[in-house]
Amino acid sequence: MAGALDTAFKAIAKQVVSDLGTALDTSITYSRKAMGTYNAATGNLNAVKTDYVIKVPVEFVNSSEEGGYQENTARLYITPDLIGDNQPLLQDEISLTFSGSTRIAKITDIRTLKGGQEYLFRIDVVF
Repeated sequence: MAGALDTAFKAIAKQVVSDLGTALDTSITYSRKAMGTYNAATGNLNAVKTDYVIKVPVEFVNSSEEGGYQENTARLYITPDLIGDNQPLLQDEISLTFSGSTRIAKITDIRTLKGGQEYLFRIDVVF
């Protein structure tokens, strides 16, 4: 029974995120950062970055002033299939448009909704 319920929740989450992302016409770029290869000759670590341009619901939670600078907090809802079936990490980046300009947001909190399988990520960002 749990497998069937997980499958239903996963399908529902995927449909809701798709419908709301399309209706709100909100595109973001999710940049997945992964460990690359180490070049012993140069001493450099080559990071691997994969970008996913996706439409997702974005909820702007808060804007505040901190030391003369505006700080914005947003909440995004992403299904695993949109980011290559990867688990989001705090080191990943999200670029979004706010007030007519593209901003790079830092992930501050990740909530994973799941049963036997992940079906929705709620990601909080600050920019």
